[in-house]
This record gives sequence, structure tokens and C-alpha cells, in this order.
Amino acid sequence: MRFWKDQRGNTAMIFAICVIPLLAIAGGAIDMTRHRTASVETQAALDAALLYVAHDLGERDIEVLKAEAREVFDEQMRGRGVAVHDFDIVQNGDDITATVDGDIDTTLLGLAGVTQLGVNRISQVRHSERQFEIAIAFDTTGSMRGEKMVQAQAAAKLLVDKIDAATSKKSSRRFALVPFTTWVNVGPDNWNKNWIDKDGRSDVSATNLLPRTSRVALYEALGEVWPGCVEAREYPLDVDDTRPRRRDPETLFTPSFYPDEPDDRRRYANDYLDDGGWSWNAMNLISDVSKYGVAITRASTNGLAPGRGRGRDDDDDDDDDDDDDDDERGNRGRGNNGAPGLKRSYRFYSDVTTPVGPGFNCATRPIVPLTRNANRIKNEIDLLEAEGSTNMSEGVAWGWRVLSPEAPFTQGGSYDDRSVDKVMVLLSDGNNHLSARSDMRGSDYSAYGYAANGRMNVPSRPSQAQIWTEMDKRTLEACSNAKAAGIIIYTVRLELDDARSDGVLSKCATSPEHYLDVPDAARLGEAFSQIADDVLQLYLAK
Repeated sequence: MRFWKDQRGNTAMIFAICVIPLLAIAGGAIDMTRHRTASVETQAALDAALLYVAHDLGERDIEVLKAEAREVFDEQMRGRGVAVHDFDIVQNGDDITATVDGDIDTTLLGLAGVTQLGVNRISQVRHSERQFEIAIAFDTTGSMRGEKMVQAQAAAKLLVDKIDAATSKKSSRRFALVPFTTWVNVGPDNWNKNWIDKDGRSDVSATNLLPRTSRVALYEALGEVWPGCVEAREYPLDVDDTRPRRRDPETLFTPSFYPDEPDDRRRYANDYLDDGGWSWNAMNLISDVSKYGVAITRASTNGLAPGRGRGRDDDDDDDDDDDDDDDERGNRGRGNNGAPGLKRSYRFYSDVTTPVGPGFNCATRPIVPLTRNANRIKNEIDLLEAEGSTNMSEGVAWGWRVLSPEAPFTQGGSYDDRSVDKVMVLLSDGNNHLSARSDMRGSDYSAYGYAANGRMNVPSRPSQAQIWTEMDKRTLEACSNAKAAGIIIYTVRLELDDARSDGVLSKCATSPEHYLDVPDAARLGEAFSQIADDVLQLYLAK
């Protein structure tokens, strides 16, 4: 009887009876945690595999793409312990779906008869129905010469190709190209557009000339052709998208006109007329319009010169050649109607090859407004050449203006259309630069004129640092204004490592993720490919 009543050892018996289910429960918690981890890892790998090939669907064989996607998936899942039984990708219209069925082996759950846990995941992307307007603001300054330019051109074309291939409807994407140096070239064919100050009515047009001087007509009277560059509007119009209106001349865009500089080719870059005198103040000679002779009289009183058409006269002796003797030509001929002829050209800056004259230093290619023709954009990218100095403020401002629905370029969709993504990609390998000069000019001539002209908000004889600070300030203000208007800005810094450029380009970008710092030109393709993937707005639907 005592044996039956003895309770010693009950705990051991109870434990022995319960240990197996307890181990199964504890093991189940471990296995379920492993299952959740495997599911998350499988989903991430499936998403990555689908996004890797989604852009090429419709362009390449589906079976080849499935194989590539599987390779990406397997690489990411290596060593994860998931046995895959089925992997598939199917396309239905704009929806692209990837599925994977697999399982993991359990550990202690096997004690309860559960030897495997299923891992079944689905991923779906949908090609965005949004429309893309993409402006590439491309630094073509002298420092881009050589391998930098080659790699930058290839990267920019890659971006165009990826977006072009991934959008089934050509109407859903358009591209624009804005090359910039010291200047931006809006195209010489636009000389007669209403947004050009062709009659010389603005204060900018009168800079270093007479009021109401038509710069286009002055070019013509001097026997030259306006090459297409424009000066910056007066601040703050230079950093915004205010629509140009004829009734408000300051909103118009003024053709560039690099004035004739004093007859000292050791100190001045653009001596193309005889001054007929000497002055200790270079600005006195620069502003003396008498040297332009009858040309200035006609340009200031008659508006467009007689016979001015949309191009040059058929019997004009400009054959638009590419002869190597352009930079060394001697007598450049007389201007129209007895105007003075221009002197023999010479080289002052090592990275500027344009001949002296009113169009000096305007070597950048013209803007290409928004177009659905991807091949046109790529062909223009191939024609870019490196020359001149950096003025990112004008590059950003015109990158914004080509995306705008307002004049001067009106191809952009409405700012109110939420289905349109307006994107600017700003590429530069340098800091803003305009050389300060110790003489009365205060600086070289640029889109802001000379420092002495008072359009830069710096002293008439500023320090180099004062010029750089003002240029950086205007660049950031143009960026801020563009972003406030809804422009998404990506910035790419190329092979530069200094605090100044980092401060400008990182702040100009829409966010830190939109700023790409590329230390080696050979990696530009990766950067532009990343931008293309981001811009495409391929998003995971499931």
C-alpha cells in the first residue's frame, strides 16, 4: 500500500511524459522564426530578380530573361536553406509577376510530424503609367575634355536608352539636352522669337552699348552671325521661370554680345576692333561704341539690319565650313555697308577655340528642347565638345526652363498635371568659375557681363572668392526655385573631391539619395543607370 501512496518521482514521470511536446513547442518557435526569416529573404531576392529583368521584358526573349532572373535569385538565396521547386515570371499587359514555391526543412518540429514548411512568395511590378520629362543639364566645360567626356556621353546615352526601352508608349517619355559652359546656347534660329530681345529694349541689351541697340542687327552689320548664346536676365529673373513678355523687356532674353576689348592681346581675350586710342580704364574703351562705326548706328536706330531674314543671304560668303584655318584667318572682311572688319583671331585661353568677335566663347551646342526622338538626343550628345568655364546657375535655370510649360520652350506638360514627372539630371565635374581681373573690368565677360557692369551683386572689382560665392548662391537659388516648382533634381559630381562642390551639388539635389558622387569617370554608367531605374518609377505592386 505504501508503494501506491508514494509520490516521490512524480515530477520525473510528468516531465518524461511532457518533454516531447515541450520540445516540439520550443522547436516550433525556432522553426517558425526560421520560416519567417526565409520568407523575408525569399521575397527580397524575388523582388530583386524581377526588377533586374523587368526593364527588358518585351525587348528580349522571355525564356532568356527568366533564366537571368533565376540566376539573380539563386545568387541572393545561396546558403539560405530554401529548396526551390518552382520559379516563374509571366507578363500580363503592364503587370509583370514573379512567383516562387519552395520549402525549408524543420528541426524540432519534426518531432510533431512536421518535416517541412512551405515558402511561397509572389512579386509584381507594374510599369508606371506616369509620363517622364527628362532634361540632362550637361557640363561641357574644358575640364571635361578627354576620357571624362567620352564616359559622360556614354552614360547619358545609357540613361536615354534604358528609359526608352522600358516605356512601351513613346508618348510617355520625352528628353531634353541642355549643354552649358559660361553660357547656354538657345539656338541661333530662335533670333526672331518673341522671347528674344531683338530690338534692344532691356537694360541688359544696353550693357556696354547704346540703349535700344539690337544686338542681332549689330552682329549682322559687323558681318557676323549671332551664334545663339544668351545673357542671364537681371536677378532674380536669372534664377526663375518667369514667362518672358514683350511688354516687360527685362523678362526677355538678350543675345550675347562679347564687346571688343582694348588693343592689348597679352591682357585681353577678345580684341577684334581698333580702339583708336588709349585709356587707363579698360571700361572706357570697352564702352566706346564709336569703334563699331556705322554698325552701331544702324543697330541702334533701325532695329534689324536691312535684308535680315531668317538666315544669311544666299550670296553671303560664309560657307559654314569646318576648315582648320578658322582660328588663324587673316582679314575677316568688312562688315555690311562699310562697318569695320574684324581683326585676325588669336588664342588667349587654352580651352577656348572660338575666334575673337562678338560671339567669342559661345562654343557650346544649342539646347535640344523636349522631344520624343531619343535618337536625336543621343546624336546631339555625341556632338558635345569640351570648352570654356563652368556656370551651373545658367545650366540649372535652362534645365528648368526646358521642362516648363511656359515660354521660351513650351513643350513641357502643365505643372498641375500630377501624372507628369519633371526630372533634371545635372552633371558637372567642376565648381562654378569666372575669373576675377585686377583691372577696371573686375572679371572676364560672361552671361552676367563684366563685374563692373553691376549685374552680379559683387563689387566692381571683386575678389575671386566673392565671385565664386555669388555664383554658388545663384546656383542654389535656381535649384531651390526649380524644386519648389516640382522639378526632381539629380546631381552627379564627377571626379572632384572638395567641400565647395559637395556643398553646392548635394544641396541642389532633391534629397541626399538624389546626389551621386562619382570619383571615377568609368563608373558614370552605373550612376546614370541607377538614375534611370529610379526615374522609371517601376514600383512593386505586391
